[in-house]
Amino acid sequence: MPTHPLVRLAAHGTLAATLLGAVSPARTHAQSATATLLGYRTTVPTGWVSGQPSSSMRLAEYKVPGAAGTLPVEIVVYFFGPGQGGSPEANLERWKSQFSNPSGGPVQEAVSHETVRGIPYTIAEYRGTYARGVGMGSSADAARPDHILMAIVAETPKGTLFFQCFGPSAAVEKQRAACLSFARGLTP
Repeated sequence: MPTHPLVRLAAHGTLAATLLGAVSPARTHAQSATATLLGYRTTVPTGWVSGQPSSSMRLAEYKVPGAAGTLPVEIVVYFFGPGQGGSPEANLERWKSQFSNPSGGPVQEAVSHETVRGIPYTIAEYRGTYARGVGMGSSADAARPDHILMAIVAETPKGTLFFQCFGPSAAVEKQRAACLSFARGLTP
């Protein structure tokens, strides 16, 4: 099976599946699994279902199924290449522009900065009506009310990783700690 050199999924220390390359079936992580991103390892939270990345800019994709009739929480890890993807500030501005409050105005953002194992992280969260898309938002008919985007930018020496955890507010709140742990867990 062809593999992408940047991402592999290993369960219990063995190569179990690749996240890029040939299409592989979705996998639910009932037990801890490890994802390797740019040579860094991190633990994939229990219950996350891995899927085939839908573009070459996505290193990994996961979903956490929601209750019947609800949207899942989606977790995506982006890598655009060394020195690519824009500054954290430019991305914060774009992500904020994809949200609106009930009256159609801008939403507040919660932003924090920290360093974990020598890697600087920018963590941002937005809540409101989410018009997810490339650039400065998507069409109004695709906007989803009461959604959260938690975006985590990890500026590693090997390149910047962009983690996004998004979906219905109540479901994302339940996955907040898992999303943070996944992104902060990068170890050489």
